[in-house]
Amino acid sequence: MSYSPHSSNSPHRSRKRGVIGVMFRKDRLLIIRRSMTVNAPGKLCLPGGGIEAGETEEEALVREMQEEILVDVEPVRLCHRSVTPWGTRLAWWIANIHDEAEPVPNPEEVSEIHWMTPDDIAKASNVLPSLPEFISQWRAGQIDLPWNVSG
Repeated sequence: MSYSPHSSNSPHRSRKRGVIGVMFRKDRLLIIRRSMTVNAPGKLCLPGGGIEAGETEEEALVREMQEEILVDVEPVRLCHRSVTPWGTRLAWWIANIHDEAEPVPNPEEVSEIHWMTPDDIAKASNVLPSLPEFISQWRAGQIDLPWNVSG
């Protein structure tokens, strides 16, 4: 079996399918800055990762959020699907984090956690291209999000 440069060394992890967590707190979206030891180091993006063999999208979402930001999430609904330039099919899931839970970065994968408005994201630098594309599609009414902001 051969691995692409975007896959991990684990034979059980497939980079052909991935899941992205879309989580809100009031008018802000949870954004991570990737650690310097992973693909796309230092980039701002939504948290997520590969779907393992035999895993549902919801199970992968819960596992990836536990791994990356050390919180339990409750999957709510699928809000978007996309395909990366290298062919990975992504499922974007809205998820709830309990208000009292504070996400904590797992330094192996995440260096920082931010709660950002759409304007914060638009002004940010060093952003993974999928994030502003996602925000643009939401602003254009192509993605239904429970995000009550004007900015």
